Amino acid sequence: MKKFICDYAQKSGFSPYIVYSSLDPQDHLSIKNLLKSKRKIGFLEKKYEEYDGYSIGIVLPEFEFLHYLSSFRYWKKALAQGDIFFGVSGTNQSCLPFVLAKKDFACWIATTLLEDRKYTAGEFSLTHKLIDKFSLPVCLYWEKLIFRKSKKVLVPSRYTARKIFEKYKLDGDKVEVLPYPVDTNLFHPKSSKKDEEKYLLFAGRLNDPRKNLSMLLDAFSIVRRAFPEVKLKLVGDEPDSRLLRKVFELGVGESVLFCGALSYEELVHLYQNATLFVLPSLQEGLGIVTLEAMACGIPVVSTRCGGPEDVIEDGVNGLLVENNSASKLAEAILKLLRDEGLRKRMGKKARQTVVNKYSMVKLAPKFLDFFKELSSGAGQGQDIWRIRR
Repeated sequence: MKKFICDYAQKSGFSPYIVYSSLDPQDHLSIKNLLKSKRKIGFLEKKYEEYDGYSIGIVLPEFEFLHYLSSFRYWKKALAQGDIFFGVSGTNQSCLPFVLAKKDFACWIATTLLEDRKYTAGEFSLTHKLIDKFSLPVCLYWEKLIFRKSKKVLVPSRYTARKIFEKYKLDGDKVEVLPYPVDTNLFHPKSSKKDEEKYLLFAGRLNDPRKNLSMLLDAFSIVRRAFPEVKLKLVGDEPDSRLLRKVFELGVGESVLFCGALSYEELVHLYQNATLFVLPSLQEGLGIVTLEAMACGIPVVSTRCGGPEDVIEDGVNGLLVENNSASKLAEAILKLLRDEGLRKRMGKKARQTVVNKYSMVKLAPKFLDFFKELSSGAGQGQDIWRIRR
């Protein structure tokens, strides 16, 4: 999402500039660093990938509600140089500096705070859970304030829009569904494909509880009994010890391949040659990887987890199954593995769906309208500012 916004803004004549919370723990003034007598946070003018910007540390990062409040004076200094303010993040928390600095802004977010927390809170340590009991109510107050102050809230799916309306009862015209635009020239089917190697593909944050990789492994162990030659390729971060232990316990180690983080070009190659793509998530605001896979002409099997239900028409361009059921997921995968004709028909329909509804050509110009709307009250400058968590 960040890359698309910056690339598209630049192509449209704007000057993207990224302000973000530092990804380096040494830039933060944590309790541990305070005990080491550290007294300053990192505030650096530095590039985020190819774009100029500022990296800002956090005072007491252990307390989530302080992430932007405690270092606001640095955010205020960075934001003073911008003309247009556009926040892109998972939740809207990263837009708090816009509110505190009294800037007009819009945001593009994937989910609400409670939806984000629903599946991750169980992984917190006891200390983290105790801190979260104090932090969460304040963060929910920030979320409500940010939604109220935002000029426009863009979300990737009707699912996310519904969750926002259910909790905050915003004006009907404030929230707009605008999915992630897929580059269908980059993500495209292979001209000719031979099923020399059958493999299921997943791409995402492997250790995120919401992605539910443990359930996918359970389903794969069922699939493997009928198709012992089929592999499972997992693209993303390095697997943690629990995931590796699960692979070992199921006895599927020789068939599960961890591919690591890949470039777009490498990922396209895996999409194009995959037998099918599997999304086992418990919750998704959209599921960008499903769109990318579909653009490459392969069918997707997804759980009914929110966003993918906007995109996948069950039985037409993919299959939707009961959430968090390894047996149902395995059943759907087996259905496609046993029917090559069905896979090809669904793959073709999947490609058509993305080209017709989710391509750059269809969606990107709508973002330009928002940039222009924000710039109308921003003077003569043409800078896009963006915050990330």
